[in-house]
Amino acid sequence: MTYKKFYFGKLDAQILKDIDAEHKTKMKQLIEEVNQGSWTDKQKKSSILSNIALYRCFIDKGFSKNEAKELVKEYSFYIAEKAHKLLKTLFHIPGFFRLFRLFMRKGMSGDEIWKSWILSDDGKYYRVDVLKCLWADTCKFFQCPELCEIFCLCDHIVFGNIKGFVFERSQTLGMNGEKCDFYFINRKGKNHFGNHP
Repeated sequence: MTYKKFYFGKLDAQILKDIDAEHKTKMKQLIEEVNQGSWTDKQKKSSILSNIALYRCFIDKGFSKNEAKELVKEYSFYIAEKAHKLLKTLFHIPGFFRLFRLFMRKGMSGDEIWKSWILSDDGKYYRVDVLKCLWADTCKFFQCPELCEIFCLCDHIVFGNIKGFVFERSQTLGMNGEKCDFYFINRKGKNHFGNHP
């Protein structure tokens, strides 16, 4: 979905007139900055830059940082909700938690995107501490650390409210934590962080 279509009726038509073309221009600028650094191809393919480009578009149109952030958050939550629906469907597959753990291990392998440490990995629990996050680092690099909160909050939409699957986290690097402490539990019912065996 184009940004123009997503924000239609929510923002002035004049603001939305060239929003998608302006976003592409901003993306090119960000990629040029990234290309001058020591970023790997894997890092360049991350979805972070798109949000930063959109954020800059709104700021250029006269929105305050807080207003721009809220607008980016709205679109990000929409995308996260789509991912949530897919994941919720997949969790209807018997034994999917095993595949989920496999995807998580593969996604977090290496140290280009995350530096992580697996604490639990079995049929009941998948627990991992993330000690370095490309999302947080990129937002800091482009001088918009406040934007990283959106990525962190999206996790609760993607992984939350799935029957028989619990996601918990007490802190994130993107929200001034010392780490991102992901805790996934394969069981029904609600749990509270720190009360597990």
